[in-house]
Amino acid sequence: MTDNRTTYHFEDFTESNYRDLIQLAKKNFDFVPFNLNLNKENIVIWRHDIDLSPHRALKLAAIEKNENVTSTYFFNLHCEFYNLLEPEISGIIKKIIALGHNIGIHFDPNYYGEKIKTLEHLEHCLNIEKLIFRELLGTEIKVFSYHDPNKGNWHTSFEENEIAGLVNAYGKYFKDNFEYCSDSNGYWRFKRLKDVLTNPAKSRLQVLTHPGWWQETVMSPKERVWRCIEERAQNTKNFYQHFIADSNRELID
Repeated sequence: MTDNRTTYHFEDFTESNYRDLIQLAKKNFDFVPFNLNLNKENIVIWRHDIDLSPHRALKLAAIEKNENVTSTYFFNLHCEFYNLLEPEISGIIKKIIALGHNIGIHFDPNYYGEKIKTLEHLEHCLNIEKLIFRELLGTEIKVFSYHDPNKGNWHTSFEENEIAGLVNAYGKYFKDNFEYCSDSNGYWRFKRLKDVLTNPAKSRLQVLTHPGWWQETVMSPKERVWRCIEERAQNTKNFYQHFIADSNRELID
């Protein structure tokens, strides 16, 4: 019988091990933001796509701040797991910005269905989201990543390095010049990050994490995503209970 905990390295995905990985990366790489003129060696672009939990993102952002590194956090305007327009969520993003990190758009092309057929259509939709982000957060957005890029082959359909004035994290420049490591779906999709960080042959990296996978204790991917969902539900319950109490009303059972 397969031991999934060992096979998929569940032990990797804790806050304490995340700090260890950051410290390991610092020994061999300089942390740099997304840029189309990165000609140096031994550099890493550290990126987070926020698919599940802005709260977990803030936890990792604080660890990075403590380790004196910066990364880029990509938020999805159409996410089923959080709402950017909620005061608590937009407040969390502003805290991440205050910690010195960069913010990008985690763009979901599938939200627009068949509308996006040309580069011009894509630019139009990105410009709309860029404006919303700027008005909501008070900061200019300079980069975007695709959400679920394999669906509809978005990672190959539009490989331009810059679209709508935004650097494309899936642009050809990064594909051609950077090794890629991702924790999508709560496990290492290609190579284990620890192995990549200790490989002297790798001089340029793009590391993608999804903060919802990184918890205080060792859990399976299913346990991690279920926890994010359940805590989101509990926060909504708590909000309503406080609302009722503050309004001097009753919550009838």
